[in-house]
Amino acid sequence: MADRIAVGVIRKAHGVRGEASVELWTDSADRLLELSEVELISPDEKETRLATIESARAHLGRALVKFSGLDSPEALRDLQNWTIEIPEAHARALDADEYFLHDLIGLTLVDSGGRVRGVVKDTEEGGGGILLTVQGPRGGLEVPFAGGICTEIDVEGKRIVVDLPKGLDDLDHVED
Repeated sequence: MADRIAVGVIRKAHGVRGEASVELWTDSADRLLELSEVELISPDEKETRLATIESARAHLGRALVKFSGLDSPEALRDLQNWTIEIPEAHARALDADEYFLHDLIGLTLVDSGGRVRGVVKDTEEGGGGILLTVQGPRGGLEVPFAGGICTEIDVEGKRIVVDLPKGLDDLDHVED
């Protein structure tokens, strides 16, 4: 589903009126209020379901989302761990220093000397920020996606210039 962007994942029902507790993969619950029609995708990506968002509000680090026609916790039971997705064309415009995480996958990390350090295979967002999972010459490593480390991001050119911190800066590198 390369032409779609996931904005969150349904974790569980909340309350008795059919609200879903949603782990956000976007910057705020308010973003869900801007959406109306979304597509729900099963964890194995074999099933899809169109849905309409009636309401959304922030709650304890997640969003509580009410979908039309889903009026009880039982109605949400089968949708646990389904992602909420929108067409990529409906994504909000990004500022110059913002990136969609899925756009970073496949970019090559290059140090300031032009040496290839690895390729981004995945991204992970956690309490400490975003980590790039990189396949380097000596195996996998995680590189923080931070301004002091990732000094230049060129999505079109498929590369990220990095200034690796001690411990990561001495990795073997692939010669150009």
